Amino acid sequence: MMDPNVKFAYPLVLAFLAVIPLLAIWRFWPSLRDRQRGTMLFSQFKLLADQPQSWRVKLLPVLDLMVLAGLSLAIVALARPQSMSAEDIEVEGIDIYLALDMSGSMRAIDLSEKEIRPFLNKNKTPPDRFDSAVSTLKDFVGSRNYDRIGMVVFAQDAYLQFPLTLDYQTITSMLDRLKLGDIDENGTAIGNALGRAIAGLKDSDARSKIVILITDGDRRGGNISPVNAAEIAADEGIKIFPILVGRDGAALVPVGRNLFTNQVSYQQREFPINPDLLKEIATKTDGEYFRVADAKGLKQGLHDILDRFERSRIKDASNVEYQERYHQWLWWAVLLLVTQFVLRYTVFRKFP
Repeated sequence: MMDPNVKFAYPLVLAFLAVIPLLAIWRFWPSLRDRQRGTMLFSQFKLLADQPQSWRVKLLPVLDLMVLAGLSLAIVALARPQSMSAEDIEVEGIDIYLALDMSGSMRAIDLSEKEIRPFLNKNKTPPDRFDSAVSTLKDFVGSRNYDRIGMVVFAQDAYLQFPLTLDYQTITSMLDRLKLGDIDENGTAIGNALGRAIAGLKDSDARSKIVILITDGDRRGGNISPVNAAEIAADEGIKIFPILVGRDGAALVPVGRNLFTNQVSYQQREFPINPDLLKEIATKTDGEYFRVADAKGLKQGLHDILDRFERSRIKDASNVEYQERYHQWLWWAVLLLVTQFVLRYTVFRKFP
């Protein structure tokens, strides 16, 4: 009986096993129909009718059975049986929820007109706050080993992007697909975002549970108070680390294209911020408030947050190993086919 942990890399190949019974019928049906047919022609066959069959004649069907068995084993080997072992391993890590602002103000570019000119001369779009945040988060995810990460995106409302997971490849892929405009940009529902992140961490058994809130503005919209959300987080032992991104003062935002040069035009615009609100959120949850001007500052802030925490132990069935098992099937297939070939042309050789 095959090990239940054995899986096949190419299971469709096993369909060829249906041919084996047909080959058996084709090979053995004439023998069943005419048992007295000899292995050589003899004109006076009546003289041999009462003669007993030799052991060679009786064992000839065994060679055909060896061929069919060898072909069956070869087909199984081609399907590549693999044994899979998934081990629950204990690793050190932190449960982290990212809350990423996708409001319209994240289109702002924290560069001067002089700094964006080289981008425009090369027909490239200068990175805005959202681009910088996504790029930094991808690097951040790539630097993790055992931290489970979940994510909420928010603007007018908040949405769960993915729950806690160690699948960093999927996280990176989902970050790549994020685009401003995917959700309604007209708002900054900080309280709703915190509420969804807290819900995702509530049942976590990790010792350290944190929310990293990345935003560039003040609360606008949403039906949950950020302060109330912070109080709930504090009761659940969840620390919130707000990061206010963007330079002080006005920032450049795209407003359209120049009719003559077809280049994107930019205007200076100021956006409301509320550092006091973010500081209060951090204080209530024993977190820390950060103010960063660019991607480099955001990267440093993320790592400063994690450096504060000792790693807690979590379990995850992430240690999955595959071991090829086709070798033994192939070895027996070759052994049977070679053995029957040797026997057929030595011990069981037919003489004309």
